Amino acid sequence: MNRDSALDLLAFAVGYRLMTPDERRALRIYALFELGEKAPASPELAVLWDEDRLIRGEREPASLYDRWVLMKARDEAERPAFDEQFWRLRRSDLEGAGFEPREARDVIASVRASLSNPTGTEGDDNGNLEQQTA
Repeated sequence: MNRDSALDLLAFAVGYRLMTPDERRALRIYALFELGEKAPASPELAVLWDEDRLIRGEREPASLYDRWVLMKARDEAERPAFDEQFWRLRRSDLEGAGFEPREARDVIASVRASLSNPTGTEGDDNGNLEQQTA
């Protein structure tokens, strides 16, 4: 992987984590459905579709597996979008693509800072909002 690909992967991983669990599940279903249009139907799509119906409450849990799926979905919904392990793995990806350790830390710190201030504004000493400049 080259440096540009690593940055693309970082952007995708962050964007994916910014989605809700329901949105991520819908994206996985859509991607498998699109693959099915060009290839034989995937058994994973049927399983994911069935799990989605269960999680959305369209069917009752009928097995231990169903209860596990619901428990896993609840855990995923309660988990923070970004944890330290997520950032360590992203930094490792960047370093593996040729970034120096300090560069990788700086990129991760920059992304984390922008996520903690998603509006791109910050207050001055008087509490007035100012647009951040790059």
